[in-house]
Amino acid sequence: MKTETLLSNGQPEVEAANRLPAEQPNLFDPERLRLSQDFVTSADVKKVLTAIPCRKPDRHQFVRVRPGESWRVKTALFEDKANREIYLVDPRLWSELAQEIYSACLFYSITRQGDVALWPVKLPGRDGKSNSWNDSALAAAKLAETQWVRVASNMTAKMYDVFGAASELAEPTWPDLPFPEVLRLAFKDRFIRELSHPALKALRGEV
Repeated sequence: MKTETLLSNGQPEVEAANRLPAEQPNLFDPERLRLSQDFVTSADVKKVLTAIPCRKPDRHQFVRVRPGESWRVKTALFEDKANREIYLVDPRLWSELAQEIYSACLFYSITRQGDVALWPVKLPGRDGKSNSWNDSALAAAKLAETQWVRVASNMTAKMYDVFGAASELAEPTWPDLPFPEVLRLAFKDRFIRELSHPALKALRGEV
C-alpha cells in the first residue's frame, strides 16, 4: 500500500521507498567516455630512461642514427656469446685482452617508437681486413644518419640488406641526454674494468 506525505503546498509526495529509480546514464555514451583536453595535457609526460640496450636494429623496425662524431665512439668491446651480452672494456685492459676483444663503432640509434639503442658495428681488425657483413652494416648506419632505414640479414649474400622507408617520415625526437650519459646507461652493468670481472672468469673457466 502506497503511503503519502503532504508537501507544504498541499500536494501529495510518494515516499522515497516507493519512488521509481532515476534513469541510469548510458555507460557507453561516447561523450561520457571522451577524453578532456585537460587529461590529454596532463598525460603528456616524458619517458625517463634508466637503461639503454646495445644491439643491432630489429629487422622489422625502421631506425635512424644521430649524425655527428660527438654521437658515436670507436672503442673495444667484449662479447659473451653464451649469454648474448656485449661489454665495454676499459682501455687499460686492451693489450692484455687483445685476443678476446674487437674494435667497433657504437652508433646512437632510435626507432620510430622513440626507443634508443647503441648500434655496435664491427670495424676492420688489426690486419685491416673486413668482410661484407661489417661493410654493409657500416654503410647502413651511415645512410641512417639522413633517412629511416630497415636492416635485414641476407644469409645467401652474406651481408645486410638495407631498405629505405617508402614515404617521407617525420624526423626523430632524441632524448635530452648527453652522449656520456647514453654510454653510462648502456654499460653501467656491463663495463669490464678488471681482469677479475665475472665474464672474464667464466671465459677462463674459473666459475
